[in-house]
Amino acid sequence: MNLTHIRDLSNRLCFALVRLLLWPLRAPRFIVLLGGPGAGKGTLAKMLESFLGLAHLSTGDVFRRERDNKTELGLKIQSYIDAGQLVPDAITIAVLKRELQRWRYRYGAILDGFPRTLLQAQLLDQLLADWGASVEVAVLLDPDEETLIERLSFRLTCSNKSCGRTYHLHTKPPKVPGICDACKSPLYQRKDDSKEVIPERLSTHRRESAPIYEHYGSELVVVKPTKEQTEQDVFSEVITALRARRS
Repeated sequence: MNLTHIRDLSNRLCFALVRLLLWPLRAPRFIVLLGGPGAGKGTLAKMLESFLGLAHLSTGDVFRRERDNKTELGLKIQSYIDAGQLVPDAITIAVLKRELQRWRYRYGAILDGFPRTLLQAQLLDQLLADWGASVEVAVLLDPDEETLIERLSFRLTCSNKSCGRTYHLHTKPPKVPGICDACKSPLYQRKDDSKEVIPERLSTHRRESAPIYEHYGSELVVVKPTKEQTEQDVFSEVITALRARRS
C-alpha cells in the first residue's frame, strides 16, 4: 500500500467520523456557484469561503492537483485532455467524491465549476443524498452580455497553469504590466476572450446550462451583477439572498 492509498484511507475514516459525530450536530452546507465565463464565480467563492467558514472547491484546481501528483485518476484526466476530449462525468464525480472526503470539507463546501452538465447535477444530488446531505442553494451569477463582453475582452490570465490568476486591464490590472503579481509569470489573453468569439461562447454556455438552472428550480438564486457594481456589492447581494433563504 503506497502513501496515496494510506492518505485516502485516512481521509475516508475521518470523513466517516465527521458524518457520524459532527453532521448530526451541525448540518453541512453545500453551495453551488453557477454562471458563464467571466461571471465572477471564482472571486465570489473566495469571498464566501472567508465569510461562511466553508472550503472553496474548484474542480479545475482539483484536476490540476490530481494531474501534478500523477494519481490514477489524474492520469486518466490527462489522457482525455491530451486527446482534446472532455473528462467524462463518471471520472469527474469520482474525483469530487474523493475530494469532499478530505477534512477541510467537514462543514460542507462551496462548489465552483461544478456541475457543468445536467447529469453532473444529478450525480451530485445522488452523492450527497448517499451521505444524508443535499445542495442548500445554487447561486447563478448572470451579468448581462455587455458586462460579460467588457470583462472578458480586457481579461488577462497567468500563463503559469498552477497559478492561473486573472486580471482586468481597467479594474484589476497587474502591478507590473504583463506580469503576474503572484508568481511573476507572463500574462496573456486567451483566444476565446476576443470580442469576436465571446458572443457565440456566451450563447453556447446559456444553451447548454439551461437544463442545470431548471434542475435546481426553487433552490436557484439568480443575481445579475452590473458594470457599476463592485465585487463587494455583488458579495453583499448574495449574502442577503442566502440569509433570506435561511430565515
